[in-house]
Amino acid sequence: MPRLSKLAVMPSKLRGKFLVGFCLMSLIPNLVGVYIGSLFIKYPVFGNTSFLLAISCAFLFSISLSFLGFHVIKQVLNPIINVSSAAKEMAQGNWGGRVDCQGSEELEELSKSLRVISTNARELLEKVEKLSVKDKLTGLYNASYIHERLDEEIQRAAYLQRPCSFAYFNIDHFGAYVMKYGQSASENLLKITAGILTKHLSPFDRAAHIAKDEFAIIFPDKNKKKVIEVVGRISEEIAAYPMANLGIAGALFFTVCAGISEDPLDGTSANQLYSRAADRLQLAKEKGGNLIEAFA
Repeated sequence: MPRLSKLAVMPSKLRGKFLVGFCLMSLIPNLVGVYIGSLFIKYPVFGNTSFLLAISCAFLFSISLSFLGFHVIKQVLNPIINVSSAAKEMAQGNWGGRVDCQGSEELEELSKSLRVISTNARELLEKVEKLSVKDKLTGLYNASYIHERLDEEIQRAAYLQRPCSFAYFNIDHFGAYVMKYGQSASENLLKITAGILTKHLSPFDRAAHIAKDEFAIIFPDKNKKKVIEVVGRISEEIAAYPMANLGIAGALFFTVCAGISEDPLDGTSANQLYSRAADRLQLAKEKGGNLIEAFA
């Protein structure tokens, strides 16, 4: 039983229910004592029918009060337990947990507040994920960031009268790898590709994982000739990477295709460079893969 001074922190109705429940349940030992005392003091004749009836009624009454007290305390404790459980889940990051205080008017305001907190936190997390600029799997930038950055680099290149190039990559036959070796091995393949791309970046280049097996790199201040050299080194290193290092047996190597575009030769906006590089990438794939296309 908590100290009475601690009950002051409870809402008045909740405190009242708690005290009533405790008092009702406290009648049990008193009634039992009266029952035993009456057997030996007031009623020397145990076989008297009126005596037995009175004792039985008293006993049933005490049990009823005890049950009522238990029910009242249960009404008090269940909402507290539910709210505590929901708060614990929220503290652990589960913002979708259900906050249930049905049947407790005293805790309804707290329940509403927790539901509002849960909803707001969930919406905030969704916004944070949308605003995130990094891909979780590879650690590279995501598609939305690289598109915006490409527009900025094109504007910068126009202002400084410098070139800006864009390379679009695709892993050859990636769908077949997924079907044959499974999702885990395929994700490792994406991570390896991202790592090789990153090794060849300058401090000003930006690489992104666009979608599934597609990657892209922005090359500020580089024309096609320089980009072809860099992409060529990337392609060669990927083609030389043994698949056995990924735990994949039966396939010795994997390769990539790439399409390259340059501002202003192939366009003066991110959409135009994206489109031109994607068309050249598709052409490289149609020619058999493991190919760099920059001028078609």
